Amino acid sequence: MSRYILRRLLAMVPLLLGISFIVFSLLNILPGDPVSIMLSSNPHITPDAETIAQLKAQYGLDKPLMTQYLIFLGNLLKGDLGTSMYTQQPVLTAIAERMPATIQLALAALVISIVIAIPVGVISAVRQYSWIDHLCLIGALIGVSMPSFWLGLLLMLGFSLKLRWLPLSGMGYLYNGLGDVLHHLIMPAFTLGFGMAALLARVTRSSMLEVLGQDYIRTAQAKGLPERTVVYRHALRNAFIPILTVLGVQFGYLLGGSVIVETIFSWPGIGRLAVNSILNRDLPVVQGTVLVFTLIFILTNLLVDILYAAIDPRIQYD
Repeated sequence: MSRYILRRLLAMVPLLLGISFIVFSLLNILPGDPVSIMLSSNPHITPDAETIAQLKAQYGLDKPLMTQYLIFLGNLLKGDLGTSMYTQQPVLTAIAERMPATIQLALAALVISIVIAIPVGVISAVRQYSWIDHLCLIGALIGVSMPSFWLGLLLMLGFSLKLRWLPLSGMGYLYNGLGDVLHHLIMPAFTLGFGMAALLARVTRSSMLEVLGQDYIRTAQAKGLPERTVVYRHALRNAFIPILTVLGVQFGYLLGGSVIVETIFSWPGIGRLAVNSILNRDLPVVQGTVLVFTLIFILTNLLVDILYAAIDPRIQYD
């Protein structure tokens, strides 16, 4: 197992290098000059040619594109993601300050999706072709088809503006009590996790139906074991490999989807930081956030592969 983990970690290096080059190239071929955009947003600075030239030299934007990338790569190897062109804050510090909020939102959305999807998928498979099964399938179809930004706006309209049960935006903090944290977390977490719950419920149903048709399940039923034992101890455990795969992949998508949800709910995470940086053409911050998203996605998939062996002893990597 250790050799397998080491090989996967080594394979991350060329992948991250390739992604860094693609992101760097795409950001630098976009129309518009980052320095001019930065100066236009500051009414106290006159964007004359001399000032623009000085700032370009300061950020290395006056050098050829390949030279800029090599400088960026050299700093990256030293753990330096650069400095924000707007706040003058180190990019790594800006990401580290906002990472806990994004992880909190993603984990809450993951918990919500699991709590909804696993029971719904199992019940739908056990009661196949019943009215419960049809109702679950319709709900899953709605969840998969519904855009997260539209669901978020509906929740804000209903629970914040109309009923006034939940705060409209922002993030709660523990020094105000756990209730403040949960009140601010419920809507964005549900918005982010509902689509994943719908997909996960469909995968759970399909995987459970396949396992429930196996001979060993019929043997367990013929021995008179309780249905709950057969379903949850024997069937669900063996059906969990596809479910775990979807969980791992979707957790990476949760971080990507948090870009939209964090913007809607003014959630102070790295998703909102990335959106603001894209609008301002803050190239170092955009590059840093994309690399962090990529790294988290890769590490999540590695963790899922390791959990395969823990769940199914037949899977061996060495």
